[in-house]
Order: sequence, then C-alpha cells, then structure tokens
Amino acid sequence: ALLLTLKWKAFEERYAGGHPLAAHNLSHIDTGAPDVGPRWAVVFAPSWLSEAFAGAACALAIYIGVGGSHRNTRLGHWNALTQTVLSIIFKINLLLRLESGRGSWCRAFWPVYAGAGLQAMFHFAKEPDVRNRRPGFPFSALHVLWMVVSFKLDGAYNYDRVTWASLFWPVYLFGALLGFTLCFAACCGLPMLLRRCVVTPLAALLLFLFSLTVALFVPALTFLVRLTAWLDGDRLISAEAIMLPYITALLLLLTVMTGAVFFMAVSLSRRAVRAATDADVEADDEPPLEDLPWMFVRESSTLFRVVQGPLERQFAPPEHSACLVAPCEQRSQEACADDDDEAELGRAAPRCAPSPPPPPDP
Repeated sequence: ALLLTLKWKAFEERYAGGHPLAAHNLSHIDTGAPDVGPRWAVVFAPSWLSEAFAGAACALAIYIGVGGSHRNTRLGHWNALTQTVLSIIFKINLLLRLESGRGSWCRAFWPVYAGAGLQAMFHFAKEPDVRNRRPGFPFSALHVLWMVVSFKLDGAYNYDRVTWASLFWPVYLFGALLGFTLCFAACCGLPMLLRRCVVTPLAALLLFLFSLTVALFVPALTFLVRLTAWLDGDRLISAEAIMLPYITALLLLLTVMTGAVFFMAVSLSRRAVRAATDADVEADDEPPLEDLPWMFVRESSTLFRVVQGPLERQFAPPEHSACLVAPCEQRSQEACADDDDEAELGRAAPRCAPSPPPPPDP
C-alpha cells in the first residue's frame, strides 16, 4: 500500500503538476513509464511474497495431511492452493498490462474467472452433510467484484455507462450491515457490559473486539467512499486522501495481531513454567496414600477426634497388625500372628469383635 501510494504520487507530479489526477485521464497517461516512481514489479513484490507464504502453507497442509483423510478438508486445502496460484498469475498479468499500457483488461483478469470456476467445481465435489448441504460457497464475492471491475474497465456489456458507485453496491451493502451491527452493539450491548460492578474477562474481551472493529470499520469505509468518488470524476481527492485511511487500518490491524501473538507466546511460556513448578511442589509435598488417614486423625478438630477410632480400624496401614489396632482379649497370640501374616500378604486386617458385657449380678 505504501509503494502504491508513492507510485500514485509520482504520477500526480508527472502528469498533473502535483495536483490530484483525474480518473478519466488514466487512459491518456503512460502507466509503464520507468522513470515515474518505483517500478510496478517493486510495487507488487510484497503481495507476491505474501501469496507465496500462503501457497507454501497450503502445500504443507496438503503434504502432512492436516485435517485427516476427510474429503471436504482435503478439497478445501486444494481450493486454497489453486486460488493462491491463480492470484499470483493474475497480479503478473496486471503488472504486464500496466507496464505495456495497452491490451484487454478482461484478458488480464482471466485467472479471476478461472478461480471462480475452480471454486465452484471444488464446492460441488464436496460431500454434503446430513441436511444435504455442502460447506462453503460456490462463488466468492471477491470473484464477482473483480469480474464487474474488468467489464467496467473494458466497457463490456455496456458497463461503461454504469457509475462506480452503483458498481460497488455489494461492498456498500456489506458495510451497511456491519455498521448497523456495530450501532446495535453500541446501543444495547455496551450498556449491559458497563452496568456490571465487576468487569469479567469475557466482557473486557468483547469490549476490546468491539473497539477494534470500529477502529477498522471507520477508515475502511472512508477509503471506499473516497475511492468511489475519485473514480466517478471528483478532481479534489488526491492519492494521499484515498490511501491514508487504508494504510491506517492496515497498520492498526498489524499492530494488534503482533501484540496478540506476543501476548499469547508470553502467556503460554509462563503457564508452562508455572505448571512445572506446581508439579514439583506437589510431588514433594504430597504424602503417600497409606499415610493419609494418619494425617487426618492428627488434626485437632473435634470432628476428626470423634472419627479417629473408626478411621484407625478401617485405614490401618499394613505394618500395624489387627492386634495393635483393635486389641481383643479373647484372641490368642497365634491368631494375632496369623493376622500379621495375612496383612503382610496384602489382605485386609480382620476386625475384632468387641468383648461381650459381663452378665448382671443376680
């Protein structure tokens, strides 16, 4: 975007004396002049780099099998890869058309038509769900927009009589729906969040997302309105006035995404260190299972003192024989020795029945 702004400003300096350049004069200027601003290859280089990264990511996802062997997932990866390759070819054609200054715009836009057809083919090749619906859409709104732009530039199908404002009506419709949603959220959602005495993390996250959407929506809408007015013949709008809101929105989005990635990386590293520390502390402080009842009965609470006897008889460790835990007057030393042998073999120590009360004195 910055390189395109510099190129545009160079055209204004060369052909309009530093004043705004009228859109209808673009057909009378040499767009391929090599000494006017940065070359078109330099302008398109960042876009090609981003497309190359996206294509490499899609190819890697197909190679390692991200999403398993599901048919719809694999078709989605192949569709993304083909759309990326066709986008690179389209920008190469656009570069050649701008440098030559002549030729058909529809011929330069043929990768867009091919991309729309391939997306429709991949969509109808997907397996429908239980409601007989396929995920995704057969056509993209961006494909339709680029088609009508190519028809307008070439004057095909009487599109030369159509204004740019009426040509961009789907974009304006989407902007209107998004603006209505933001106004509804500001009028109804924000009061509900601000009435809370304590702002929860979820409420803070929703408030941040709402503020970010508004901060991106306003400059994007300003860019679209100014671009449409300039294309329709407004001579007072310069390149800086059109591109500055767009660059502002991009810089804001880039800053937020970079901060979010940095925050997530720091949070995950701290959480991993804290989990390792807590695991070491629990491993050092956790008593063995056979000592848990004796730890309980050592408490000074009245409740634990009341249940101390039953707990000792029920959860006595193996080293305490039944004779020591519950002494019995009627048991012999041989029986106690047998109980000790059974306890050593892992069997539960037998409980000793209480001594019967003495008979009453007649």
